[in-house]
Amino acid sequence: MLRAASRASRTIPTRSFSTTPSWKSARPPSPGSIPPRHEPESSEPEAAKQPSDPSSSKAEPPIDLQHVKNRLIEWSDQAAITLRTRADDFTETTKSTFSQLGAQLNKVTGYEEIEVLKRQVVEQEARIKATRQARRDAKLAYDRAVAQRSNSQREVNDMLQRKHTWNDNDVLRFTAVVREDHTIEHEEARAKAAVDDSEAALDREFSELMRAILGRYHEEQVWSDKIRSASTYGQLTVLGLNLLVFILAILFVEPWKRRRLAQTFEKKTEELSRKAKEATEAGLAEIRKELEKQVRILTVLAENTLRLEKEREEVAKREQHAATSVVEPSPPGSSWDQALGSSGIAVGVFAAAAFSWLCFGR
Repeated sequence: MLRAASRASRTIPTRSFSTTPSWKSARPPSPGSIPPRHEPESSEPEAAKQPSDPSSSKAEPPIDLQHVKNRLIEWSDQAAITLRTRADDFTETTKSTFSQLGAQLNKVTGYEEIEVLKRQVVEQEARIKATRQARRDAKLAYDRAVAQRSNSQREVNDMLQRKHTWNDNDVLRFTAVVREDHTIEHEEARAKAAVDDSEAALDREFSELMRAILGRYHEEQVWSDKIRSASTYGQLTVLGLNLLVFILAILFVEPWKRRRLAQTFEKKTEELSRKAKEATEAGLAEIRKELEKQVRILTVLAENTLRLEKEREEVAKREQHAATSVVEPSPPGSSWDQALGSSGIAVGVFAAAAFSWLCFGR
């Protein structure tokens, strides 16, 4: 039984992966039994003999491009049909809306009366057409009656010309022809009256048509004058509103704009002045600090100079005192002049520093 199942599995290739181990499906041959012969299967592919990969059994089937293409075509057709239907519905709705709007506008402006007169003119034209057709038919009937009477009179005249050769049949025929001529004469008179009546009816209908056309023309002129006057008054109203807006703009809006512009300009000017003042003060403060620093440096230099001069004077005095003890003393004016010169230099430096501070500090 297991051999038959294994042979069937070899003959029918499958792509499903079996989790059963091969050693369980293979049965060892019993002692004395002949192992079955495996026929070579040349037509079976080698891949079908090997167990398939578990990942290949889980792979999705290939996508049918033709099916996807058909679905896309169906969707595009449905979308086009839906769009066309919506466009038609929108067009119909727009037409009905505009027709209702036009009817309301005609009702407000009084154009409905002109529409009624237009319909009357069209109906009158149709009646004139019918009357003309009736007149044409009456004239044809009258022409036929005239032709029949002419034929009957011609026959009567022919029979009267050969009166001397009549027989009984000719007498009977003459009587019938005279009777027919009398009947045809009455028909001709009736046809003539019908022609006259149709002519009169055509004249009346034509007069009614002219009257309807004149009434329509008059109403259209009245409506046109009304619309023209309304348009004139509307234009004058719009012109007055524009003039009023212009005057209000000149009297109120422009001064307000100028005030706002002046206020904005003043604010900007004040802000710029404040910034310039702050920048100037900051620069002057820095200059003042630099001048104070320079004054301090000059003061220190002056003090050092005075101290050096004093030390020089003391050294000179000591040297002079030592010299006087050996040689005759020299006149005291020279040392005094040197002291005055050194002190003058220090005072000049101090005065220059003070003057620069007074000039640039304020």
